Amino acid sequence: MKKSTLVKATMGAVLLLTTGIFSVTNVNSSQAHSANQKLRYGQTYKLVNGYDNWQGGYLDTRGRGCSENLLCVSTANNPNRDNGSGSWKILSKTGKTGVVESLDDVYLQNQYDRGAGGYLDTRGRNCSENLLCVSTANNPNRDSGSGTWKIISKYKSSNDLREDQPVQLVNGYGNGQGGYLDTRGRGCDGNLLCVSTAAGADRDSGSGTWKFIKH
Repeated sequence: MKKSTLVKATMGAVLLLTTGIFSVTNVNSSQAHSANQKLRYGQTYKLVNGYDNWQGGYLDTRGRGCSENLLCVSTANNPNRDNGSGSWKILSKTGKTGVVESLDDVYLQNQYDRGAGGYLDTRGRNCSENLLCVSTANNPNRDSGSGTWKIISKYKSSNDLREDQPVQLVNGYGNGQGGYLDTRGRGCDGNLLCVSTAAGADRDSGSGTWKFIKH
C-alpha cells in the first residue's frame, strides 16, 4: 500500500472512531438531561415511594368509597396498573404555569379513566395508625386545604424540583397541618402498601420520600 493511501485510511478510521464516540456521548448526555427535567404544571407523572430503598411502589388509585371519598389510594407494583390509575397531573392552586417550585401549592389530579380519578385528598383520621387517611375527592379543595399539597425538595438549599429527585409532600389541611404523604401498612385495597399521612417527614426508612418520574 502506498504511504498516501495508508495515511488516508488511518485518518478515516480515526474520524470514524471519533464520530462514533461523539454520537454515543451525545446520546448519553441527552438521556441524562431528559431524566432530570424540571417538574412542570400540566404534566403527568408517576410517583414512586422511597420505602426500603425505593421498593415502596407507585402511588395508585384502587377501589372506591374510602373515607366516604371518591377513590381509595395505595401503592402498586405496576406504574400503570389500570387505565391511568398510577398517573398524576400537577395543577397549580394559584393558576401558575411553567416550572413547579418547592413550596408551591399544588393539586394532584389522578388520571384514572382519562382524568376522572379525582384529586389527592386527606379525609378521616388514624388510618394505618397514622395521622390522616388519604383518598381522592371530586373537589380539589373539599375541606380547608385537604386537597392542597406542597412539594418540598429534600435538597433544602434549592427551589428546583426535578424528575427523579427525592421530595416530600405536605398536605395543606388545617393551615398546613395535614402531615406528610406516607406509606404504612400492607395490602390495602388489594394493592402493595397503604397510603396515609404522617406527622414526621420520614417516619420509616424512606416511607415519606417520593420521586416524580416520567418513565
